[in-house]
Amino acid sequence: MQPNYLISQSPEKVVLRNFEGVITSYPEPENYVAGQADDYFSNIYPDYEKKKSNVGIAAVMNDSKFNLVPKDLQRLDRRQSYQEDPNYSSLKDKREKRDELKEKKFISQQQKMTESGDQEKVPGGDE
Repeated sequence: MQPNYLISQSPEKVVLRNFEGVITSYPEPENYVAGQADDYFSNIYPDYEKKKSNVGIAAVMNDSKFNLVPKDLQRLDRRQSYQEDPNYSSLKDKREKRDELKEKKFISQQQKMTESGDQEKVPGGDE
């Protein structure tokens, strides 16, 4: 990860921007041990908790927003144009065909196992 993707960091989480400009946060591991900076910060700014901002990056840090998505995110435009295209189909549209092919394959494998089981029996071999 390149340094320009890291936007903000706290003892509880990091805020990152991906290559498309989407901003989101990831929690630190459960066993993460926070440093001494929090105590120092609390002493310097005792009213910090009351004055938390819920705008922009601060909203992501404070869990009032899950992520920030740029208005001109090309991925959303592509998704819209695909859905409007009459030839568009998603994997959901192909589930029935997939299930049909899986069933055919299963039946074929069962037949092969049955046939090979019958052929392995040699007359008079187990008597």
